[in-house]
Amino acid sequence: MRRLVVVVALGALGPGALEAQQLGSPPMAPLRDPRLALAATNADLEAATGEVSRLESEAQRLDADTVTLEPRRNLLRTRARSEARWLYHLAQGDALALRGGPEVLLEHAARAERLRRALRETLRELSQVERRAGTLDADKARVRGLLEAARAHRSQLDAAQRSLLVVQAGLPGAPQVPAAPGLTVYGGAAGMVAPDGFAASFGRLLFPVAGRAEVRRAWREGAEGPGVEISTAQGAPVRAVYGGRVAFADRYGAYGQIVILEHGDHYYTVCANLGRIDVRVGQELEVSQPIGSVGDEGGRGPMVYFEVRRGSETLDPVPWLGL
Repeated sequence: MRRLVVVVALGALGPGALEAQQLGSPPMAPLRDPRLALAATNADLEAATGEVSRLESEAQRLDADTVTLEPRRNLLRTRARSEARWLYHLAQGDALALRGGPEVLLEHAARAERLRRALRETLRELSQVERRAGTLDADKARVRGLLEAARAHRSQLDAAQRSLLVVQAGLPGAPQVPAAPGLTVYGGAAGMVAPDGFAASFGRLLFPVAGRAEVRRAWREGAEGPGVEISTAQGAPVRAVYGGRVAFADRYGAYGQIVILEHGDHYYTVCANLGRIDVRVGQELEVSQPIGSVGDEGGRGPMVYFEVRRGSETLDPVPWLGL
């Protein structure tokens, strides 16, 4: 099953703002309307849900066939053992039958032949049942594998759909404003992460990069609130500020190479202008785990652009980072 990477629509789109591609495939033609991306994702999710339902029904049918077959197999095994024992006992009486005369011997031989035929028929039927049971076991293993993959694929599409719904809310797009004066900070090696969820980490999020960096507020087209540009050395590792799931990891318009992490309760963080992406969609990350590296696009020098979002709302990341 091909791994599908679905584009996340970040607000209102300008010309050439949206790109989508499948891993290992050439880029698709740009989509101009974010609604097209959501519609395509909805269609894929509906198809994936249908495939999961079909495989679940197939798994249930195979389980029912196994349950139906098992009593017959047990009965045939018991019958074969019983007939084999009786045949053994008859064979032990061959000498006595011979001494009993021709009539006794013929009757004994006829009984033994009938029993041998019955045993052969029982073993033949048992062999068929055993082959059927083996086929059912193989089919169940195959369907379980397909079902696991289909559920994982549906889960990825579901996460992508949630991301699209979060950021494709018809936001008007904030005007470009001059950046605020820069603030020099030093990102620590570890963050004080609250165990009670992302919201409880307000003011204590891990800084996206380690070491010396200059921070200034900045806006991107389609976002109603500010983000921050964090200027530091090109190629420096960019890390997850909180544990979460990768909802999007690809290039997106003016954001350049971008990673969106989903942290639960509709909270997301956005790291853009990356020089390299080191994660994949659906991957679960721990806090401080690398997601990529600082890039240099747009003529503003090496930096990473960072946002905090809840649903369709863009939150000011400065207090979240405790600056």
